Amino acid sequence: MIYIQFEKETDVRAFVTFIHYNPLDPTEGLGKTQEELLQTGFLIEGLPEAERKTGKDAKLYFNPQTKEMWYEYVDVPAPMEERITQVEKVSAENKKANLDTQEAVLQLYEMVSQPQPK
Repeated sequence: MIYIQFEKETDVRAFVTFIHYNPLDPTEGLGKTQEELLQTGFLIEGLPEAERKTGKDAKLYFNPQTKEMWYEYVDVPAPMEERITQVEKVSAENKKANLDTQEAVLQLYEMVSQPQPK
């Protein structure tokens, strides 16, 4: 038996917040009876298998009415090193664009400030 606790979002959707794989074990269990555990959560036979998706985290959900379980996949923030690299890249692109703009303004200024032929 596996014990789960969850935060109810609707009558048919709850986010699983706690999982214990051996809740009734005398040494590794939660130190509660089955009846006590059922007051704060559910006992289930097994969990569905989560898919591995790059850049995604699997969030386990539970339907308290049907006892159905499923995963929803959410984006995982990029690691700090990857975000720093991205910021550096954008910064370099912005610097180049700024230099290009300054060069264009200087060329325009030179064209406008040249003496006009009479």
